[in-house]
Amino acid sequence: MLNLVTGATGFIGTHLVQALIARGEEVRALVRPTSRTTRLRELGVQIRLGNLNDIATLTAAAQGADRIFHCAGLVGDWGVGQDFEQANVRGLRNMLAAATRARISRFIHLSTTDIYGFPGHTVDESDPPSPRGFPYADSKIQAENLLWTHFRRVRLPITVMRPASVYGPGATYLGSMFIDALRARRLFLIDEGRHIAGLTYVGNLVDAILLAIDNEKSIGQAYNITDGSDVTWGQYIQALATLAELPPPRRNYSHTRAYILATLWENYYRLLGRTERPPITRMMVELMGTDQSFSIEKARQELGYRPRVNFEEGIQNMGRWLHQERLLGLS
Repeated sequence: MLNLVTGATGFIGTHLVQALIARGEEVRALVRPTSRTTRLRELGVQIRLGNLNDIATLTAAAQGADRIFHCAGLVGDWGVGQDFEQANVRGLRNMLAAATRARISRFIHLSTTDIYGFPGHTVDESDPPSPRGFPYADSKIQAENLLWTHFRRVRLPITVMRPASVYGPGATYLGSMFIDALRARRLFLIDEGRHIAGLTYVGNLVDAILLAIDNEKSIGQAYNITDGSDVTWGQYIQALATLAELPPPRRNYSHTRAYILATLWENYYRLLGRTERPPITRMMVELMGTDQSFSIEKARQELGYRPRVNFEEGIQNMGRWLHQERLLGLS
């Protein structure tokens, strides 16, 4: 089987490529010209340079592939809406066109539980998407709408994976960025950090993806993927602080106060035309200020998914990676 992986040099894509190679599978990676590909080449991965806006490049990369794993995209809690739409919607449209022309046998799309709109209570895959005006999450909703329309129209064999808060070796958003914020004393808690974080160890997510491609029942289905734990943001941040030998956050805001502050900061940055991320965003407040509780029963029942790595082991693996990257003990 020849597997095309987009976003192969990214956090999740890197782990997926390694898992596919370990299974003895052939892997082709679509990467940007500026991406570092040394490790991929060492693994024997075929390299195709290009981007999601170049249909000709995508068509050539998909030619001969049996499966496509679409992990590429723009992720973040702040940014320009058009940038998210370009990467996550238009890029997906181009990738679907290339996949259809290549007549691939499986298309795995990496989505997110953020599409549910941070409801603060347990939801499953039957719950509808809920746009909140957050560019990233809303673009992923648009992407799924496009995906399901394409599935109904041409019957491309699609499966959607919706992970929650993905962490593990290589994590930037919930890894090195949090460590940097702890070191700069900029990280804060919301509601004392008591809300469920919805943690998803990257290895568990990859396990779920591989289970999906091995099961015909997953075609035309979406799956929430988490570790199934009740670990809170307070516990996660404390674990990171312990690893880095840094003090935990001292600042704490209520959800209401944090949301008001985030709104003020965002409006201030827009007024000044500033593009860098504000100190606090509404999406980050919702992520850390509401329970990220998502049922994984469907994945358990249909795919046989069982989270293999628990929180303690996941944090240990994070620690080894952070140590290798010399991100620890620099207070």
